[in-house]
Amino acid sequence: MGKIKSFFTGAGRWFKDHAPTRRRIIQLYAALLTNANLKGFGEGQIYTGGTKNLCTPGLNCYSCPGAVAACPLGALQNSLGSSGTTTPYYILGIIALFGIILGRTICGFLCPFGLTQDLLYKVRSPKVKKSAATRVLSYLKYLLLITLVIAVPLIYHNVPGFCKYICPAGTFEGSVGLLSSEYNNDLYAMLGYLFSWKFCILVMCIVLCIFIYRGFCRFMCPLGAIYGFFNSVALLGVKLDKSKCIDCGMCISKCKMDIRRVGDHECINCGECIPVCPTHAISWKGGKLFVEPASVSVTASEAPASAGSAIGAILASGTTMPVQDAAANVAAEAPAEVRETSAAPQNAPAKPQMQKVRYVRTKNSKILEIVAWVLAAALLITALVYYNTRPSVHATFGKTVNDFTLETYQTAYGEDSYTLYQNGDKPTVLIFWSSRNETSINYLEELGESLDTLTETSNIVAVHIVNSDEPAAVQSIIDSRGFNGYNIPFVQDAAEVDAYTDCGGDGAFPTVAVLNVHNEIYSRNSRPVPAEEIQTEVKAARDATVYTVGDKLYDFTVDAYQSSYKEATFSTESARGKVLVINFWYVSCGPCVEELPYIEQIQERYGDKVVTLAVHANNNDAQQAQAFINYENAKANKTSWSNWQIIFGQDIGSDFYATRLGGKDSYPLTVVVNTQGYITFVRQGPIVNGHLDDLTPAIESAMN
Repeated sequence: MGKIKSFFTGAGRWFKDHAPTRRRIIQLYAALLTNANLKGFGEGQIYTGGTKNLCTPGLNCYSCPGAVAACPLGALQNSLGSSGTTTPYYILGIIALFGIILGRTICGFLCPFGLTQDLLYKVRSPKVKKSAATRVLSYLKYLLLITLVIAVPLIYHNVPGFCKYICPAGTFEGSVGLLSSEYNNDLYAMLGYLFSWKFCILVMCIVLCIFIYRGFCRFMCPLGAIYGFFNSVALLGVKLDKSKCIDCGMCISKCKMDIRRVGDHECINCGECIPVCPTHAISWKGGKLFVEPASVSVTASEAPASAGSAIGAILASGTTMPVQDAAANVAAEAPAEVRETSAAPQNAPAKPQMQKVRYVRTKNSKILEIVAWVLAAALLITALVYYNTRPSVHATFGKTVNDFTLETYQTAYGEDSYTLYQNGDKPTVLIFWSSRNETSINYLEELGESLDTLTETSNIVAVHIVNSDEPAAVQSIIDSRGFNGYNIPFVQDAAEVDAYTDCGGDGAFPTVAVLNVHNEIYSRNSRPVPAEEIQTEVKAARDATVYTVGDKLYDFTVDAYQSSYKEATFSTESARGKVLVINFWYVSCGPCVEELPYIEQIQERYGDKVVTLAVHANNNDAQQAQAFINYENAKANKTSWSNWQIIFGQDIGSDFYATRLGGKDSYPLTVVVNTQGYITFVRQGPIVNGHLDDLTPAIESAMN
């Protein structure tokens, strides 16, 4: 019995000794909440929903598959690069708000990459202690802030210097996070010298953080440098009561950061200095909301062991000592660095004698803490459910709706029937309503003029469900409510079709179903959906649609670069009757640049039978691309690329981009469209010389 009790006692002691601290729990919580889109890591896709317009407080890459918000450092660089002469007040205001409220408490508690560094430092290895050298290196981050974060985006527009060339968080969370998914295996062909450079920086930072506490945070992080400016005025963080301080230097000795005093610009407000202060001079700002100060006696067992034998002896004895004598006793035992930086000045005025004070939690503070944790848990659970139950980008976007042809009511639409599978290349919005349901009737009336805007990007169909109402009664409602002036089809569902049930109808009206161009259900809502939300769903349905072999490529138009092609724009409709070869590329993609001469060879080989279009990716500067087309490789090719027969176009991004044809932003991407406008060949990855034998048969087959 004694052994069993001893075992459980030992196990309990072990769990108590190894239980995560409150700070570690908050760090883990913040990292998980910031990266709540967990399924993104498996899918290898970046979440681009509405919350990506917001900024997270800590350093967390926008391109991380799990990220549900933007990184403030990346947002700052992008806003500076595109601001021109306009000050980006929005992002500057957000960063200032974070700084004023939290300061570098964000670094200590809320930054996911800060947590990563803390965990790396736990790896058993020799540790490099802070010194005068590390203190000097801590100013490197301010140099990076001025040059790469501010100067480079302002001088070289749309070039986020730090994110593009340095940020190891972006490499780890973004690049490695995306490449770890099996769906992105073809992205490896795109990796070039820039990725190799950044990967080396990532490895260097990992090694650095194993041996040096928060090496990146201390020496390289510009975001921490920004928040450091707010530390002295931040509402939350640690504070020092100078009336109680005896300048013993124990706080500086305990701190692993390069601080000169508690709460300065290098302090991350981790709070580890609070329990080692022998006079309780360090506390949390805003602490009165949660704790109540009270003077109590301190026994020998309560004396802080880390406070040094001199302070411990004073507290254990229950006596007091003049400040100068206590400081002298501690200074004699303190490390040389602490004696140098924090010893009490000579001839300093006497301070009050040492107070034996601690903070006691009140009943109200316990209640507030419980409520805070419950609300935090509810927020996290809600976020995880919301982001991880959305339609998967790799799964079929819902059920394919069966084709139907239904009779129409008399409206401005003017046709006698409507066929679903002849709806063209736009998503379709099916609005199911009932003449017996006033809510659905009012909803159609409220949409009103918004329907004109919706019809520009989608096919809107009002489907009256199957019931016992005579068509004449339904037509009467359409006429009396003015629906007969709507230029959309009002169709009558049929029992043998039952489109309502086919779209997952659950008895509620109105029901709004958004179908992608393949007539697959992208979303369905059993409520009156505002026009703005429908428009968002339509765009999402279209963006999520991947056109593949066998699909008809919808007509699109791109702006053309200055080249042998003399027109300002190019439309795929103009290539109808010829084979269209589309190649997606961008300037800094090595494999893309290498294969462009082979695309030119295709044009030379087939002449007027083929049209070759090289679409420059939207994530690159158009001026840079034009200069590249004009001058790059001119010597090697005896002429500038602007004299080639290839038509160079610019991806317009918001409506047409490589993901529509390849499923993801992977370059180069080559697509062959036959003379009737149907896709017959798709290759994601480079077309090198050895693969021309694959492309040639695809082109010749597309001619037939």
